[in-house]
Order: sequence, then structure tokens, then C-alpha cells
Amino acid sequence: MQVTLPDRWSSSRDSTTKMSRPGLWNSVRVRRLQSRLLGWYARHRRVLPWREAPTPYRVWISEIMLQQTQVRTVLPYFERFMKRFPDIRSLAAAPESAVEEHWAGLGYYARARNIRMAAKIITAEYGGRFPDSFERLSSLPGIGRYTAGAILSIAFNQSLPVVDGNVRRVICRLDGIRGRPAESLLWERAAAWIPKGRASDFNQAVMELGALICTPSDPKCPVCPARILCEAERLGAQRTIPASLPRPETEKITLAALLFERRGHILLSSDKALPFIPGKWGLPAVRVAGSASAGEAAQELAHRLAGRTVGLAGPLRVRHSITHHRICAEIFRADCADARLEARSGYRWTTRADALRLITSSLFRKAIRQT
Repeated sequence: MQVTLPDRWSSSRDSTTKMSRPGLWNSVRVRRLQSRLLGWYARHRRVLPWREAPTPYRVWISEIMLQQTQVRTVLPYFERFMKRFPDIRSLAAAPESAVEEHWAGLGYYARARNIRMAAKIITAEYGGRFPDSFERLSSLPGIGRYTAGAILSIAFNQSLPVVDGNVRRVICRLDGIRGRPAESLLWERAAAWIPKGRASDFNQAVMELGALICTPSDPKCPVCPARILCEAERLGAQRTIPASLPRPETEKITLAALLFERRGHILLSSDKALPFIPGKWGLPAVRVAGSASAGEAAQELAHRLAGRTVGLAGPLRVRHSITHHRICAEIFRADCADARLEARSGYRWTTRADALRLITSSLFRKAIRQT
């Protein structure tokens, strides 16, 4: 016999209350959740490029890009990346600098290096075909439990759970979990909800619910398809569940950078002394330490490069954020028509147009465009 639950809370909550308490997910409640979320997703899902052609490769790239990054930010990057690297083989064959160039601005640049390494492994060991087992997939660089589950469930429709920030929040609210739940509980719950043969749509539905309706600070409970099943809504605790996770501390960084010019060309450096700045090429720069001033650091760097005291103009201040780094770069200019730096390893003179093509860092691109 099919059991129909009411669409809103009433004064009589006997069976509904039991099914809404944390940990009590009987088959009726699970089927109700599945039906409601799948129906809602079919009507309201966003049109996203990786959904319209959910190949393993496209799902993989989208999931890596979406880590710590909002969808609206990812969209233009994804389209540009797919145009340049339409498949595994083209990505595997590309130089690291090209991959980083198309990743510039997304942050967390280890992600770009990992996908290139993983593409090379898939090409060499699997003939360019995406492995369809969890063990093989999760052994690749940059692919953990979540990403492997997302690829296998969305692209291969395998019944594997995914637990990201959106899914975690949905589970905690539906279950009324006030503290920090064990990760094992979240993964077990997500796995138990998946309807047979519908893993792809259902997992995306739960993530979409968290992204559009069950949002962190302003959940849209009146239009939520799972409202009748939500313990947090029953308790009026939607805005306090789940417990907030501590944010990483913001690190403030001051850089001194040089824009050396010579007959219409500027000097680029491949010095990797700044690990949070992506790409092979950038402006010569140093991190300003302790009580030193950016001007002093710039003068010291200029003297080391030119072998003499250089008259510097500026600074131009450029502010930039990369993940949890808040950077203030002070850019100092100098005409170095007589400087002979081309013999130095790791430096090159180039036109501004070529510099903007070679440089991956959005910070240094800003600096060049503003000087």
C-alpha cells in the first residue's frame, strides 16, 4: 500500500514526526525524498555545459574547476578550456604552461597540474579511455573520494554517493544534526538515498538543491521540495544547522615587483620564489618580509639584477586575492635601456603583448595593463 505524506506540517504529526527524526529513514521516507527531488530537478535544474554532454572527461574537468569556486565563475573558464583541450589526449599532450594559462584566475593551481598528470596517465595506461572503477579512478592525481564518486555516478550512472558542501548541508538539515557529524554517517546517508538506476540525476539533484534552495545563510524553505521531510525546518533551526566550519585564516602578503623597460620591451622572470603565483613567467618580484618596506625590497632586487643602483618610479599598488592570500603588490618601474640582462638564466625581454600571453598570473597581468 502506498503511503502519502501531507505536504505541510499539521497538528497531528504521529507518523510524520517519527520519520523526520534524525536517523529514522524508513523506505517510505526515502522513496518520498527520491520522488520529490527527482521531480523538482527535472523541472528546475540549471542548464550547464557539462550537464548537456556529461562525458567522463567533461564531468571531471567541471568537478575539479568547481572545487572552492562558484558556478558562475567556472562557466567561462570551462568553455575556454574545452575549446583548447576538447579531450583527454589533447590535454595530455599539452605543455604545463598552456594548461596553467587556461587555468589562470581560478586559483589552487595544483589542480591544473594534477589534471594534466592524470590525463597523461589515462592516455598512457588506459588508451585514453576513462577508467570506470573507483579504485583506478581514485588512484589518479587530484581525484579523491568525492571526485571519483561524482564522475562514476554522473557520467557512468554508477550507484556511488557524493558528499560535497551542498550535500553535507542538505543531509544535516534533513536529519536535524546540530553538531559536526562523522563523515562516515554523511557518506552512508548519501549512499542509502540513491534510487536504483538513477544515481546520475539523483546525485545532481541533491547538489542542486543545496546550491539553489538549501543555501547556507538564506534557505528558501517555502519552495523546497523536501520541506515536509526536513527536521531542521520542523525545529525552526535551518539557519543554525549545520554548524559552521572554521575558515582558514587570511594571509596578508606584500610583494615588491619590478617593471623594467627597454626599447618597448619588459623583463620577465621565471624565478619560482613565490609558490602561490602560478605560471612559468612573471615580473621579477620578491615577498616583503618583516619590517622592510616594499621600496627597500625593490631597490635590493633591482641592484641584484642590474648590478648597479637603479632609479625606480612608483609604486603602483595592485591588490589581488588568491585562495586565502590577500596580496598587495607594489610595482616599481625603471627604464633599463643600458641593462644587459639577457645573459641571465631565467630572464627574458618581451613585448607587452607577448608578456600578457606568456604570463599566467592575473596579478602580474593587472600590473602590466595598469602601467
